[in-house]
Amino acid sequence: MPDTAADVERLANQLVGYLFDQYKGSRHVRRVATWIGFLLKAIERASKGRVILSRSRQVVFKYRGYRFKVRYNHKAGSRGGIDIVESLDSQGRPDGSVAASITNLTEAQDVYESLEAKLDDCLAKYDQSAPQPKRLASGVSLLCRPR
Repeated sequence: MPDTAADVERLANQLVGYLFDQYKGSRHVRRVATWIGFLLKAIERASKGRVILSRSRQVVFKYRGYRFKVRYNHKAGSRGGIDIVESLDSQGRPDGSVAASITNLTEAQDVYESLEAKLDDCLAKYDQSAPQPKRLASGVSLLCRPR
């Protein structure tokens, strides 16, 4: 778990290295790689340095006690992009609301400058809502935040 700027830089290098090794420097990878530093520094600030690389490619962090993940979205914009999505506390960790969607370097800079406000806006949708029980086919009830 990175706790210093050096650790976040190491995480950025590891993530970009994974992308280039796995996807051989495709156009999508080259485009997204330029945003990673902006995004990780914003996440480091918002999460107070508690950034986790889950599996080999998914960045996970907590903000105000809520879990978020960073994922590639092929349908964001015209050429794909990166989404910062709430990760709900139910079976399989389904996606909640999208807090931010990044499709170019200018949007990455905007997220760098205002990630906390974007996360607060995402969470504000539910601040007045109580968790809703959800019944699975197996009869198990889960408490989930409404989507």
